[in-house]
Amino acid sequence: MYWTKKHVMVCTAIHCQQKGGMDVAGRLRLDVIRKGLDTEILVNNCGTIDLCDVGPNIVVYPDNIIYHGVTVKDIPDIVAHLRGGPPVERLLIGPGEARERARHDFYEAAVEPNPIGPSAEFETLAAEHGFDAAWVTEQQRRGFIARKPGVDDGPETITVTTKSRARYGV
Repeated sequence: MYWTKKHVMVCTAIHCQQKGGMDVAGRLRLDVIRKGLDTEILVNNCGTIDLCDVGPNIVVYPDNIIYHGVTVKDIPDIVAHLRGGPPVERLLIGPGEARERARHDFYEAAVEPNPIGPSAEFETLAAEHGFDAAWVTEQQRRGFIARKPGVDDGPETITVTTKSRARYGV
């Protein structure tokens, strides 16, 4: 890496890639070059930032900004931000944003009274918080939860991992 004023990482992990992450990365790189900003702004692709359900995602440093649900149509607004304009509010995600708050509230409920519980109860709780089975599977794949076979023919359990408890402060 050479010294730049901003470092932009575009998630191109499988879920973001399936939602157009590679197109976003390519178009952003091209626009940065076309506008002569490539000596000030470094654009890289990266693996996951663990927000796959709301991707494609872009992280901007040192601005400490995460954009979610980015499409190629959003690139001009993002480039305007990178040139010194205001952040693109409609794309921002952070701890106070509704979707992140919903994740926090779900995980808070999931660890009370115990971070380990039957899978069926966990999935019901997820549904009550607006998250479907595919989201639960994605949380497992990303290490936010762990599925364990039942003991002595008991039901399968799901454990809320340290990763999710640390991220959501629960």
